[in-house]
Amino acid sequence: MKLSIIIPVLNERATVTTLLDAVLGVELEGVEKELVIVEGGSTDGTREIIRSYETRPGVRAVYEDAPHGKGAAVRTGLALVTGDVVLIQDGDLEYSTDEDT
Repeated sequence: MKLSIIIPVLNERATVTTLLDAVLGVELEGVEKELVIVEGGSTDGTREIIRSYETRPGVRAVYEDAPHGKGAAVRTGLALVTGDVVLIQDGDLEYSTDEDT
């Protein structure tokens, strides 16, 4: 089974490294993970952080030229995912990455 995780981010420099490390660190037996990060034109350095993750296995980054909103970012991600199950994880740590919660 393949799990796709869409992560829309915009000006999330303070939390995005913690978030991505946590999501990438979750191991689910028998599940392949795919991260689709949709970067919305951040001005705080988030884009540069995302670039450092895009070469990791299972990570795909899309860079918007300007913010179009979370809904547009999710739609962009949905058009690109290849998984059997899709989750949306906000870049601000609003949702826990702990699989037990």
